[in-house]
Amino acid sequence: MNNGLLMLAMATFATAAQAGQISGDAKAIDSTTIQIGEQRVMLFGLDSVMRKQVCVLDGKPWQCWQAAVHELQTLLDEGAVSCEVVGEPDVYGRVLGRCTANGQSVNEQLVSRGFALARPSETTDYVATEAVAKEKRVGLWQGQFQRPSDFRKAAGIPVERP
Repeated sequence: MNNGLLMLAMATFATAAQAGQISGDAKAIDSTTIQIGEQRVMLFGLDSVMRKQVCVLDGKPWQCWQAAVHELQTLLDEGAVSCEVVGEPDVYGRVLGRCTANGQSVNEQLVSRGFALARPSETTDYVATEAVAKEKRVGLWQGQFQRPSDFRKAAGIPVERP
C-alpha cells in the first residue's frame, strides 16, 4: 500500500512539473502565436504586426504579417521546440510562453531578426534586442510600419492579444 501511494505521489509530481512545459513540433499560427499539438502558445514579451496590417518597403505596400509568420516558422523549423509556460491560459485557452528551438530562444531571435517588437509591459528582456534590430534596419525595421498596439487602437481592436 505504501508503495502504491509513493507511485501515485511521484506521478502527480511529474505531471505538475510537466504542466509548465510544452514540447513538440510547432507551427506558426500568427506572427507571435505557435501551435504545439493542440496547444496554442503566444510568445511572451513580444508584439508583432497584425494580419490586416500593411507595411511599406521601398515605397510599395509590403505584406509584412506574412513575412513575420514565415520568419517565425523558419525559427521553429530549426529544431525541437519547447516552451516554458508563463501564467494561466486566456479565455481562448492560449498560454504565454518562452520558447526555444534548437537550444535558442525563439522569442529573442524573432525580435533580433526584426519581426517582433518587445512588449515591455510584460518583460524588459527584449528591449535592448529590439533597439539593435531597429538600428540594423532588419525585418520590419527595413521599411515603415505602424506599431501593432497603435494599429489595434486605430482599428478599434480593444484587446492587447486578439
